[in-house]
Amino acid sequence: MTCDPVLVHVCCAPCLCGPLASLLERDGQFTAYFHNPNVHPFIEFRRRLKACQVLADQARFPLVVDREYGLQRFLDAVGDRTTRPERCRICYALRLDDAARVAAEEGFPSFSSTLLVSHQQDRAAICDAGCAAGARHGVNFEAPDWRGTQEAGLREASRRQLYRQQYCGCIFSEYERYKNTNRHVYRQTAAHSG
Repeated sequence: MTCDPVLVHVCCAPCLCGPLASLLERDGQFTAYFHNPNVHPFIEFRRRLKACQVLADQARFPLVVDREYGLQRFLDAVGDRTTRPERCRICYALRLDDAARVAAEEGFPSFSSTLLVSHQQDRAAICDAGCAAGARHGVNFEAPDWRGTQEAGLREASRRQLYRQQYCGCIFSEYERYKNTNRHVYRQTAAHSG
């Protein structure tokens, strides 16, 4: 299938695994773009990046990587708006604006995002952010409904032995994911303080 070239913002390798087969059918007209200043801590950022690099090597597609660890940039953008859904809208806008800019700079007429794979993400907010970013940079935002590929993508990521994260990405989502996993608090008493 011949299609116009598209730059696909990649949030993580498991999400890319879902629509990967259809993207590869574009006859070399698909390039992945890893750009995630929201992913924290640094070791998590590196794990997700490595998984995307491994997938690109295995499936033989071009991958453009923004290696900048964007902790300060993300925190500055979010400010005191740390609760969902507001922080998520800011996060979508941050990443998709950069994806649209890179698409325009590299000559892609359109861009998309694997954020559109997850049932846990706000599809309407992603589409709003993508369309606004596309308008600012003069490129089209493609918004296929890839949510039906999520489970198959997770199975494929497992088959390929790719790292699969346990939370969305930001430090706030990490806290929400793990805050109730260990309710026991260790208290040292005077009797046990030796």
